[in-house]
Amino acid sequence: MIKVWRFLSIPIILAVCLGLMLVPTALPGGVVSASSNVTIGVQPPTTNVSFSEAFNITVVVDNPDGAPIAIAAARLNFSATYFSVTSITAGPTLPNTMLNTYDNVAGTIDFDGAMPMGANTTSSSILVCTINCLSKSVAGVGTVDFVYLGGPPPRQTKVEYGPTDYLESGNTSLMNNGTVNVAGMPVLTVDVVGNGTITINNTITPSSYPNTTNWTTGDNVTLEAIPAGGWAFHNWTGDISGPTDANLSYVIMASDKNVTAHFTELPPGISPDPASLTFNATVGGANPSNQTLDIYNSGGGLLNWTANITGTNVSWLSMSPTSGGDLTNGEWNSTQVAVNITNMTTGTYYANITISEGPLPTAPLGGFVAQAAPVNVLVTLNLGLPGVPAISVSPIPLTFTAVEGEDPPDQTLTICNSGSGILNWTLSDGGTAWLSESPTSGSLAEGECENVVVSVDVAGMELGDYSATITFTGSLEKKVPVTLHIVSALPAILVGPASLSACCLSITPQQVQPGLDVTISINVANTGGTTGSYNAVLYINGVVEDSQSVSVAAGTSKNVIFTVSKTKAGVYDVSVAGQSGQFEVVGGGWGGGLGTGGIIAIVVIVIVLIVALIFILRGTARPE
Repeated sequence: MIKVWRFLSIPIILAVCLGLMLVPTALPGGVVSASSNVTIGVQPPTTNVSFSEAFNITVVVDNPDGAPIAIAAARLNFSATYFSVTSITAGPTLPNTMLNTYDNVAGTIDFDGAMPMGANTTSSSILVCTINCLSKSVAGVGTVDFVYLGGPPPRQTKVEYGPTDYLESGNTSLMNNGTVNVAGMPVLTVDVVGNGTITINNTITPSSYPNTTNWTTGDNVTLEAIPAGGWAFHNWTGDISGPTDANLSYVIMASDKNVTAHFTELPPGISPDPASLTFNATVGGANPSNQTLDIYNSGGGLLNWTANITGTNVSWLSMSPTSGGDLTNGEWNSTQVAVNITNMTTGTYYANITISEGPLPTAPLGGFVAQAAPVNVLVTLNLGLPGVPAISVSPIPLTFTAVEGEDPPDQTLTICNSGSGILNWTLSDGGTAWLSESPTSGSLAEGECENVVVSVDVAGMELGDYSATITFTGSLEKKVPVTLHIVSALPAILVGPASLSACCLSITPQQVQPGLDVTISINVANTGGTTGSYNAVLYINGVVEDSQSVSVAAGTSKNVIFTVSKTKAGVYDVSVAGQSGQFEVVGGGWGGGLGTGGIIAIVVIVIVLIVALIFILRGTARPE
């Protein structure tokens, strides 16, 4: 009996050893059990996007135990307020797609994919599907949440093999949800103090203030302050990027910006229309017709005015009324100017109508009231002999001001026959290249007038002052001095130096198998006025892992992307540009679940059994 037992013990021990050698595939890593470590999740867990940006998220099954999986399905709710789904693509391991639908109104996704029945997957992550999305123009945090309803398919989240439900009847800890951060487009808020408007990018002029508009990150937005009548631009305050004292400036939309344009009220201004008056008459004839002189307030506040006639022997001139007031910007009073030629002899007479502000309002305590400068209106009387033509020209002189490279507006001279008979006239500018007139000759009956258009061409001319004379020839000669001032164009907007900053550290995925890539990125923005260079240094666990230098143009941003991989399991601390995060390397054990302790225990058992087998064989060899 003992011999038989000893004989049978040999194959029994060998069978036990063989069974123990197969333990790794018979322990939980290979058992079709609901206690398997199978999870389903969204990758990356967090996605950062801007407005109207295409992006994708993936649904993966993490199967560290290498369990057999036949079906992987996902029912998700997502935040349709912040983004929409454009398409869903099945993973390569799921050739049989039974359901692939989404609803951008309800915010639901239904995906059901089947692998060949009985297939055993590896321990690496399984790509179930890729969800392609497009963010909307609403800032906020959207979610992508798995839904487990239980019961028959298709509308539930499941990972199963035959009757086995790896998600354990809706255990939410096995379903890893995701979030989508839709970064708001930077908001520009503009406001005014005083009376005026702001034109944004040459197209937008708000009707009320404060006013807000949305822009793309990095946009260079021009701002032009336009004062109302009687007001002047003073300065910009707030987040202005360009000059603060020029009415044309700009702001770079690296973030939300608030800008205010300040306007100050001008003192009253006196503007007569016309700026000069000319009367023509004949000795012994009738007085010329009265002419109207309008007096405007071209400034701010209220204008009160008085008028006085000045000059030598000016009793021939009168006006009514000689005062007025309470004129706001753009308002005017009209006066009548009259000439009496009684007992006057032939010749040309001159007088000035001097318009001054007054009476002035009372100044505040300790302050003063700004006063409009007096303005003179030149009045010319041409008195000729009966039957003799006389030439008169106004205004005298002419002054042009031109911006370099741009012709100034035309001006008009009026030539009249202030005598009797027919006046035949011609003009000459002495061959001045930049000056032209039309017409250059004519014929006028008694009392007739004609306009001569005077033009200036500054092409090829440099900055500076130029002068010329237009000479009219008729019964007498009249000379009109012409002055031209060419000034520089408006200075270009000053730009500041480069201003670089880094933000928005992204780590994807945040959990990875050994040896697989982790993408680490950071956004570098330049809110300055010139191109700048930025050196981004990547630290892993406090040690320099990599570095990159990027050049970023003014008003733009650029992503700096690092790719790293680690083979050792554990948590890795990441730091770039003062921003920190983590990623974790998981897995790496034999058989998916034994670990080092299990392997050591198996080795010890095998050694003990081998020793026992040797002892039995020796006992069998002894003679009885």
